[in-house]
Amino acid sequence: MQKIPISLAREGMILAKEVTDSAGRVLCGPGTELSQRLLDRLANMGVQFVVVEGHPVAMPGEKSLEERLAELERRFEKVAGDPVLAMLKEVIQETMMEKG
Repeated sequence: MQKIPISLAREGMILAKEVTDSAGRVLCGPGTELSQRLLDRLANMGVQFVVVEGHPVAMPGEKSLEERLAELERRFEKVAGDPVLAMLKEVIQETMMEKG
């Protein structure tokens, strides 16, 4: 899932989390497919961000999954012989891969 500005949201994207207004009222639930009409309505209501399924938008300064995995390898290479830290690295790696 990815939190993106409403201006980058596109028709066909699926909400991963509910969208609320400034008073906390739910405007759309998770699983809602975004249409241009809905995006316009949300923007007019002052919604600035939405959380969508997957990772559909490359944000400026954001690293790719491959770059983050390579960085993880570099960070753990000095302690490669430690079984506890190896398990920790594996858990972090699995989490990174699940989130994309």
